Amino acid sequence: MNKRDMSLPYFLMLIVFFILNMLSVKAVVADDEHEHPNHHEEEVAHIDEDMASLNSISTAVASGGDISKTMTLYGIVTLSPEHTSHVTARFAGRITRVYVEYGDTVKKGQVLASVESNSSLQTYNVTAPLSGSVIAKHANAGEVVSEQTLFTITDTSTLWAELKVFPSQASLINSKQTVVLQSDDMQTRSAISQLLPNTSGEPFRIARVKFKNPDDNWFPGLLVGAQVLIDKREVNLRVPLSALQQYENKTVVFIKEGDVYKPLPVALGIQDNQYAEVLEGLNAGQEIVTVNSYLIKADLEKDGAEHSH
Repeated sequence: MNKRDMSLPYFLMLIVFFILNMLSVKAVVADDEHEHPNHHEEEVAHIDEDMASLNSISTAVASGGDISKTMTLYGIVTLSPEHTSHVTARFAGRITRVYVEYGDTVKKGQVLASVESNSSLQTYNVTAPLSGSVIAKHANAGEVVSEQTLFTITDTSTLWAELKVFPSQASLINSKQTVVLQSDDMQTRSAISQLLPNTSGEPFRIARVKFKNPDDNWFPGLLVGAQVLIDKREVNLRVPLSALQQYENKTVVFIKEGDVYKPLPVALGIQDNQYAEVLEGLNAGQEIVTVNSYLIKADLEKDGAEHSH
């Protein structure tokens, strides 16, 4: 057999070897993809009930509700003019006795002082016109009085908050809007009673809010913040802000299906300081993580970092 006759089988053998080698490479790649799937297709965290409870991971069923838009104002607590009285003597005369001191708490009708009238020389009593605290005293035994204020009494069970409303806020603030007043850990709900011009010449109006102070925890001069309700509407679906996380450059909530938690991208609408409206991506009735959702995010990011190595 000559050299030309031997070259053909050899060439065919090379072709067969090449094909088998390519098939082997594809099989290895397929096996590798099967054993190491793209983790982005299976972005889930597995957390059993005991572990979820231990980490205080709480869930709730997604549903509709109200979204309330608020505006923050700041101001100061003041005395109530309607519950403050400046007590004077009915007739000019000499004070014979004083029964109360500055800071005392008095009841309506309680005797504050006795005065001997200049005209009749008869002694009469000066009494408290309302219950409250003596916040000013200008009366001492032996003094001669006529029309001057002897005592100032105020009832602090009702107070006012005077809030500053600047021009950029004025169009959104109206009388009768609901207000939540806050100072440190104290909070109370009321409404705007009056909108008044500022007499000091500075560029703001005064929103006056009357509120009850039954436990006497609030006091004049206290600085307060106020959340004023400026809009309220009902939406078909909302989630707590605590349920929202930023994951892989998307806003997501984490839904729970048994022991499996997975991210679900959502499109948001209006929101307030508690809830956000969900326009797309989530259905009513789905169970979402509302407390400590960041732990689910951290778990997924940890798994992603391990896979990348």
